[in-house]
Amino acid sequence: MKRVNAQKGFTLVELAIVMTIIGLLIGGILKGQELMENARVTSTVAQVKSYSAAVTSFKDMYQSYPGDMPGAGTRLVGCPGASGAACDPVTGAGNAGNNIVGLTTWSTAWGAPGVTATTGTTAATAVDSEKYLFWAHLLLANLIGGVTDEGLNNAIAFQFGRTHPEAKISGGFTAGYATGVIGPGSLQPAGTGISGTILAQVVAPDAALPVTASSNPLAPLRAAQIDRKMDDGRPGTGYVQAFGLGTSCFTTATAGTTQYTYNETIATKDCGLLFRIEG
Repeated sequence: MKRVNAQKGFTLVELAIVMTIIGLLIGGILKGQELMENARVTSTVAQVKSYSAAVTSFKDMYQSYPGDMPGAGTRLVGCPGASGAACDPVTGAGNAGNNIVGLTTWSTAWGAPGVTATTGTTAATAVDSEKYLFWAHLLLANLIGGVTDEGLNNAIAFQFGRTHPEAKISGGFTAGYATGVIGPGSLQPAGTGISGTILAQVVAPDAALPVTASSNPLAPLRAAQIDRKMDDGRPGTGYVQAFGLGTSCFTTATAGTTQYTYNETIATKDCGLLFRIEG
């Protein structure tokens, strides 16, 4: 009589063990991703604080704002051109030396800088070039890293990691001057925006602040985390404020009251941030 070998399958206990292991692996991966994102948030906060400290140090050293310093070519080491002309912002009434980085009208329309880097021995040709020279001056004063002085020697397009610093979490930073105009897409009342020298976290250093879906550097959750670490955690008050897609970056229940919040249920990158670094 032949013995028939019965095929053995997995027992319920074995299946339960396998499913538990798979669940632990998936949970570990998700937890690891969250830890990495939290680390990037912390690193981005540290970046902004370091740039604020660098501006303060620059002012103490030179009694001028970076990017706006008259005679920068003769005061900073390493400026190319005759008498370091490539480092000099454009002169004239309301330009170099007015303690304002770039145009005072930038925040009115929140448009693109519209100016490429200066070249070789040619000085800046527009006031808005100060927004590029801002980073070059800080670099040549040995106060920041993460950028190069390539744009002082060659005509190159604005680029993160070269002319502007890249943010640890996403996008990068551009500098400028704000006059209290609210950020694009913001729900707060007019005239309650940030005033003074600011950093804007953007996806491109030469583009206007965007308000379309998924065209910004941050998901609302990450924007809220950064805001909470640095300020009051609200997108419409304090010295850290938000811009972006009004229908998803922000909640709308209390629009116009300055008490609305970040819509942290949205996963797409619909938010950007504005940081005041000098009042």
